[in-house]
Amino acid sequence: MDSRKKKSAPISPVTSSADDSFITPRQLSERLHVKVTTIHEWSRRRNTNPIPHYPISRKVVYYRWPEVVAWIEAQRVAA
Repeated sequence: MDSRKKKSAPISPVTSSADDSFITPRQLSERLHVKVTTIHEWSRRRNTNPIPHYPISRKVVYYRWPEVVAWIEAQRVAA
């Protein structure tokens, strides 16, 4: 038997918009190049337009990339 372990492939920070899997706040922060605390702040209910998220428990929250992209596009301000 080979005692060497396989290394997992790194997660690409940018994926296609067809990717509908759940992502963590850390993965989302890496994709958007912001701090995890910023992601949590954007997700707070007291915001008038919080980022779409799926709170599983008090400490576990997930996001879907296509929903985040749609939310970002909705934030656009006409020039």
